[in-house]
Amino acid sequence: MTTRRSFCATAALLSLRPAMLRAQTSSRIDVGATERERTLAEASVALKSTPRTVTAFPAPNAKDPHDFFAEPEAASPAPTFRAHAETLLAASATISVLTAAFVLTKEEQYALKAGSHLYAWFVDPATRLNPIFDTSFGHSTAATAQAPGLIDLVPLAEIARSLPFLVDTAALAPPDLAAARAWFGSFLNWLTTARVAGVARDTKDHTASAWLLLASSCARLLANDAVLTDCRHRLKAPTLRNQVQATGVFHHEVVTEFPYRNSLLNFDLLAGTCELLSTPFLSLWTLELDDGPGFRGVAAFLYPFLKDPARWPYPADASLFREVPRRRSGLLFAGRAFSRPEYVELWRTLPAPAADNPLLASFPIRQPLLWITRPPHTL
Repeated sequence: MTTRRSFCATAALLSLRPAMLRAQTSSRIDVGATERERTLAEASVALKSTPRTVTAFPAPNAKDPHDFFAEPEAASPAPTFRAHAETLLAASATISVLTAAFVLTKEEQYALKAGSHLYAWFVDPATRLNPIFDTSFGHSTAATAQAPGLIDLVPLAEIARSLPFLVDTAALAPPDLAAARAWFGSFLNWLTTARVAGVARDTKDHTASAWLLLASSCARLLANDAVLTDCRHRLKAPTLRNQVQATGVFHHEVVTEFPYRNSLLNFDLLAGTCELLSTPFLSLWTLELDDGPGFRGVAAFLYPFLKDPARWPYPADASLFREVPRRRSGLLFAGRAFSRPEYVELWRTLPAPAADNPLLASFPIRQPLLWITRPPHTL
């Protein structure tokens, strides 16, 4: 029997449905079309690039030229060694934009060029990077001092995300593709077993988020269900519990020297992790603790300050506050996940960071198309 109350409730829902459908539709823009011009312009430059790995930049006191080495930027008044971190960041940007260009155009020239960089970094015995990073970060031997350096490895996440799109191309011969896959298998093993990596994983700030994004991207690449399941558990507890207040604030980030930059970095790291760990049957975006903390609150808190940094309620970053890239992939992902077209529209209208932006390392996802598109094959 239909009561007056149930009839009115149904009528109200039906009246809202067109608006809800419009919101959902407008939050699902064609990311490929939006990104096409930028991607192809950057890819045309990347086609002219020459692969260079860590072996091209001898680190001070290095025992093995294949080892990654990066000193903290503010370790001392003296110049710091950042060549390996900068080279890995550049390689990730190059490989990912070439892969995105291939996804958009299906032109083999992009896949082939991406393959030449992948071969140099992960296959060629003369130039490949070692997948073990126990002594990679600064001169200290203390694990606690090394842990923050994990953020320098974040560019590997977008490389791992790129690989599945190149499986059925001429980018890498099957044995070389297998070698690249094995490299990421060794790296994932280091992430999940090494003491240095464990220290990073157990921090309460963006370093732990970097571990989650790296582990999730490698596990997704390798179809490692055990690690994916562990990452899903970690995303809720301890990550949400340790990092997010009920107001959506990353309370460990806003007390740092760079509260705005680090908050947006952490937003992107966790947003990318949500995209990787979510399935058609389980959205990690909707995770919320009983007392409030959740990703919906994080996005709602950051949105007005991405729109207008002048409204940022905490101290400005110690330097380059106005130069922080604001076209965050996390904004796009959250807009899609929560059907918030205003998030997506802001992402669309904000300028993408230039290749020479001094804060490019704080922008961990350069090609959102690769994160929201299902690869045609796995490795």
